[in-house]
Amino acid sequence: MPNLAIVSRNYRAYEKAFNELQSRNEINDIELVWANEHADGAPLDDFEFVLANPNIMSRYINKCSRLQWLQSTWAGINTLVTQDKRDYELTGLKHIFGAQMREYVLAYVLYFQRKIPELLVNQQQHIWQQHHIPTLQEQTMGIMGLGSIGKEVANAAKAFGMNVASLTSSSLPSEADTHFHLDKLHDFANSADVIVNLLPHTERTTGICDTAFFKSMKNSAIFINAGRGNVIKDDIDLVNALNQHQLRAAVIDVFKQEPLPKEHPFWGTPNLIMSNHTAATSQHELVFSVFKSNLFKKLKGDPLDSRIDFNLGY
Repeated sequence: MPNLAIVSRNYRAYEKAFNELQSRNEINDIELVWANEHADGAPLDDFEFVLANPNIMSRYINKCSRLQWLQSTWAGINTLVTQDKRDYELTGLKHIFGAQMREYVLAYVLYFQRKIPELLVNQQQHIWQQHHIPTLQEQTMGIMGLGSIGKEVANAAKAFGMNVASLTSSSLPSEADTHFHLDKLHDFANSADVIVNLLPHTERTTGICDTAFFKSMKNSAIFINAGRGNVIKDDIDLVNALNQHQLRAAVIDVFKQEPLPKEHPFWGTPNLIMSNHTAATSQHELVFSVFKSNLFKKLKGDPLDSRIDFNLGY
């Protein structure tokens, strides 16, 4: 009988959902040996199946000698793939954030496209001014990392008549009208009216958005980072680019350090909006549905969904 451990700040919700599975006799041959927001004092040698927050679990993973499979409760799993231990199956969350992300991206795109910032200023100053507001049709959204989540964003952009350009390391997703390899980063940057970063955290993606990248963007373009904070080489590069009007605006959801220090320059940068890592939050009902599906597959010996390649980092 495999042992299950739950390590998450939402452990009570996951434990309740698991107990309900057992009460309905959907599963009877697993023992829950730990459920807490940490694993301090836990029987780590007994952990075989784990449902866990990757950042928390990374502190314990190398001591889990019998671990067979870990289901992450987050999309970001970099803290686990950089650990020494790799002799287990790691599964991520690749198919539950699409709806949130497409709403997040289009909300900010429309916010700037419809010139809402300017209208709010005019209202505060009692100024009646009718702005010329073009549509999104025929504009280009460039998506860095057009995977399962990016495809949802791409389809939403197309619904507004936008073209889609992809920046990937190898694939040619059918949702994109044009494709750019990572080696053509600056050509990609120059081609788009909106750039959305959804790349995973890997060595190859770290720091690719630097001074030269922002200079390559159109000065009317918007940069949205909802992927990983590591993609920006130095935050001051983006601050300078905005101050020098090399791009129109930026929306930043993820950061190298969270919470962001109060003295960080992002707080006071004009035309930069911070959304504090809320673009696509882990909803425990959806996370547990992924875990449940993979759990049944694991018990049957079937291939698991969203399995992570430790060498690729995603």
